[in-house]
Amino acid sequence: MNISVISRYLGIALLANCVFMFLSAGVSALNGFDTAFVPLAISGIITFAAGIFPMIFVRENHAPTIKEGFFIIILAWFLSCIFAMLPYLMWGGEYTLVNAFFESVSGLTTTGATILTDVEALPKGLLFWRSSTHFIGGLGIVVFILLVLPEMSSVRFRLSKMEASEVSREDFKFRSKDKVYVILSVYLILVAANTLALWIAGMSFFDAVNHAFSTVATGGFSTRNASIAAYDSLAIELISEFFMIISAIHFGMLYMLIFNRSLRIFRSPVVRYYLMTIFISTIAISLNLVASGTYESFPEALRQAFFNVASVISTTGFATVDTSLWPGFSIMILIFLLFQCGCSGSTTGGIKSDRMWIFFCGVKKQLKQLLYPNAVVTVKVGGSVVNNSVLFPVVLFIGLYLFLTFVSTLILTLCDIDLLEAFSGTVTMMSNAGPGFGSISSISNYNHIPTMGKIIFSIDMLLGRVELYPILLLVSGIFSRK
Repeated sequence: MNISVISRYLGIALLANCVFMFLSAGVSALNGFDTAFVPLAISGIITFAAGIFPMIFVRENHAPTIKEGFFIIILAWFLSCIFAMLPYLMWGGEYTLVNAFFESVSGLTTTGATILTDVEALPKGLLFWRSSTHFIGGLGIVVFILLVLPEMSSVRFRLSKMEASEVSREDFKFRSKDKVYVILSVYLILVAANTLALWIAGMSFFDAVNHAFSTVATGGFSTRNASIAAYDSLAIELISEFFMIISAIHFGMLYMLIFNRSLRIFRSPVVRYYLMTIFISTIAISLNLVASGTYESFPEALRQAFFNVASVISTTGFATVDTSLWPGFSIMILIFLLFQCGCSGSTTGGIKSDRMWIFFCGVKKQLKQLLYPNAVVTVKVGGSVVNNSVLFPVVLFIGLYLFLTFVSTLILTLCDIDLLEAFSGTVTMMSNAGPGFGSISSISNYNHIPTMGKIIFSIDMLLGRVELYPILLLVSGIFSRK
């Protein structure tokens, strides 16, 4: 491997982080040079120095190979998490070394889980930095690398393919060089629209920006201890629900809807399946909440069910109530949504609605094949035929996802973590959703989790963000003799 080539692209990723550190320092300065200014400024300088050094002194000899590309992706994420925790460490408070790393990983992977027991104790500069890590992570570290590469570069093509999931590649109909601009334009439009809507609905401009960063990135960091519940506003909840749901839809389809006025998004079977899942889950949970006596009126049950279903399936993780107190039936539906999540080509995590739809179509195909052994049965997603070369990787991914969930849960139980918390925590970390059940519920935090548990959860978050294979390939490459 060519270390000089890898280091240059890692430098780009670090420079993207330092830009937002300086922006956060600016926010701190506008608020009377609060206690976060010095940590943010020093962190920005350190990150800038680390990022600019290979850009100046290391000569790029050739385009990276596939193996080097995987190292760029994994190391870009890991180093970004390391440098992103510097402001937390320097500021202190509840941020020990492990806590700062956990918070950093949670922000950049857009998981939104936190170790803070009092979010509102943070100065505004640090609050903005937390939300900025969501903004960076929502776009993806590799997107910042792609922005500075020549349009016809083979490196751009390789990295864009490795950063996107296999499922996303199948229906992302834009040219490789255009994908990054499609993602960026849709992302910025959604953030701006969400900020404006929340500001009009009654949030302060500062809170509106921070929550827009979290919502569109489907992250979940809030500036309030009680999250969205702190505002007690139906208008803010409805706005958040709308942007959570659409932010979990394929950005390519959103681009065509916004710029080309194409209605293809409403013809997509995956999007219809995703929206139908939200509808059915909301109605089922609402009826269960009323029947169990959790809420007396159906409208109130519907309000809470819809918000939390949208929050969970989009992996945003905002909270209005403690869902751990809901009946088992409702909790099981939420756990299913944590596994499935939103659509590929978006900022959401999990298995993805696309894979689940292809999986169900594959089951339907197998049943027909058993009934009619001599028939030629095909699986279609929209107008495209899904052959075994697509179906097999989907089934393999789901199997691997479930296996790693089991392994992580097993290891966490050895850390004296309750089984429900270990299982739900693993599921929510790998889906990059944030809240679990029990003491890590939607209104709780991860401060009490043992050190080893936080490290395992951090690994789960990174696995979920890069969709398993890059990290597993890197590990297998390290131990392989070839």
